[in-house]
Amino acid sequence: MKKSLLLLMVMAFASTILYAAQINAKQDPSAKIPLKVLYVGYDPQKPMPAKLVWYMPSEKRYAEFYKTRLPAFKSFLEKNFTVVKTVDGRDYDSKMSDDVDVTIFDAYPVKLSADFNRPAILLAAVAPDIGIPIGLKFDWYCQCLENDALNIRTSHEIFNTPNKVNLTMVTRPTPGGFFNGFQGPKTPKTMPMWRVITEGLDEKNPYLIGMVAHGEGFADSPDAEVISGGVCLKNAEAVALGRHGNYFMWGFAASPEYMTDEANKVFVNTICYIKKFDKRTPIVKKVQQATREEVDEKIYRADEELYKKSLVARKEGNDRLRRMQDSLRAKKAAGADIGRGNEMFLKMPFTDAVQSYDEYLKQWQGEELYAKFGTDTKKYIQYYHDNYEYYYPTGFQSVGVDEDAQKLGVSNRSKEMLEKCISMLEKDENDVLARRLLERYTTEKFATAKEWKAWYDKNKNKLFYTESGGFKFMIDTYDKPAPASNPSASTAAPKESVAGPTLADPVSVTANLQYTSDKKHADIIVEANILQGWHIYAYLPANSPYIQTETLLELPKGAKASKNGWDSTAGIPYPGLDNIFVYENKVTFKVNVDMTNVKKGSLIKCGLYYQTCNDKKCLQPQRKLLVLKS
Repeated sequence: MKKSLLLLMVMAFASTILYAAQINAKQDPSAKIPLKVLYVGYDPQKPMPAKLVWYMPSEKRYAEFYKTRLPAFKSFLEKNFTVVKTVDGRDYDSKMSDDVDVTIFDAYPVKLSADFNRPAILLAAVAPDIGIPIGLKFDWYCQCLENDALNIRTSHEIFNTPNKVNLTMVTRPTPGGFFNGFQGPKTPKTMPMWRVITEGLDEKNPYLIGMVAHGEGFADSPDAEVISGGVCLKNAEAVALGRHGNYFMWGFAASPEYMTDEANKVFVNTICYIKKFDKRTPIVKKVQQATREEVDEKIYRADEELYKKSLVARKEGNDRLRRMQDSLRAKKAAGADIGRGNEMFLKMPFTDAVQSYDEYLKQWQGEELYAKFGTDTKKYIQYYHDNYEYYYPTGFQSVGVDEDAQKLGVSNRSKEMLEKCISMLEKDENDVLARRLLERYTTEKFATAKEWKAWYDKNKNKLFYTESGGFKFMIDTYDKPAPASNPSASTAAPKESVAGPTLADPVSVTANLQYTSDKKHADIIVEANILQGWHIYAYLPANSPYIQTETLLELPKGAKASKNGWDSTAGIPYPGLDNIFVYENKVTFKVNVDMTNVKKGSLIKCGLYYQTCNDKKCLQPQRKLLVLKS
């Protein structure tokens, strides 16, 4: 038996050495790497689907990319790997990945099960499309990744083997969005950047925009790593290149012919790298977006000077709005077609009303703390420092003080808390509190103190703490095959109310039909209630990666909407980003419809397509369609 085991170990070691030698053979530029690669994309021989996974501000180049993207990937991969297969995403079956070493996903919709364990690369928006349903850390932060990477771990394997890539770093101005939030004051004015994509985001020749994931909590478990950020409209923590278990997120949207030579080499290295994580599925399932950094943000926002700066930004934004509308009116008067979006923008009113300092504090600090501390910012800051180690989720995107942990007086992210709770059980000291905390901060549930002690003693050297996984202590099982089911799958985020806007869904949309006195015409009114601190977009310049709010309307036979179109509430200039205007709090859209020839009881469908963001994060765009009866 011992001889057989030894022989197996020797064979496995020899196989590893051979594979490493083959991979390193890539140092010879003419040698192909002995890997089987499957590319899942869009077959240009099939009709182009109505919904693509790609995004760019203009649709004029979608057809071009649809024809060339799969052939470009196929040609590139065939130059570097011994076996290359391609399949249209509409024909993909997960069993296909069992026949190859690495699968590259670049199509919508592809759905994978939670137990999919083969090495995979998820390109751009495919990362959240596949990742969110199965709990990967590749969530939707912002589809706003441009051409350059930054905050790069240049020592990482994907930059060094099998291709040694000497990255060309150029120091450029730091993206403006990096200065929003508590990290801003410590962010340098310039940063070294590495060019990944050769094409820009100019209006004349728009290119596909990439995706970044939230950085908060991304690397707080041994199954995940951040490799680089990128130039985007969010913060420096945003993840452009990262790994979670057997999945790699390549957030940049370019196909090989639009990547730099250096980026193409790094992409080859990435395929080789993710192969190492075959059958090593994630330990942690992401169930929590808000981490303790939410408290850092509240501390930063408790500042009257910051509030005053926001007032200056509002005035400057309104001045821009007036100038932009004047310019559009002049173009229109000269006979130019300014487009539907700009026509709506001309109708948008503006407001000089500003938020009071009290309302600002209520927004950022909450009504409860405002009732205690009013405008005394020192008290807010002291409160946060005193309770910093006791925060726990109150919702997917919110945290609050855990009074149980507070009573214990020990940080809830310290193993000392577990030790103290187990000791309390052994001594029969407030065992109800101790048991509640142990079950809250682990994924275990034991009946006796003896069982808790045995579990802790056995695993204490492998315990890690994760906030993205639900503020839990979990066991690092990465040195052995992952279990079939995710250990944290039963860890559900605390439920929030579904009435009105919530932290889980910051925008609620309602609609109603109001007939005029003649009973022949009616106003269709769509109303969006937006949670404080969040916004949707009223107007965006042509090259913006955000999603401008669109009204949706499907009228029954005989109904005719007014040629004047929709009226809306005033938009508000967004500070720090030129020519962007947003809707906050409550926004109303109204259109008049001639109902003279509409049969009573006919159905009207109306609603909004929009993207919700706050100063730190963006959520996936949503389409909400409501039904009214005439």
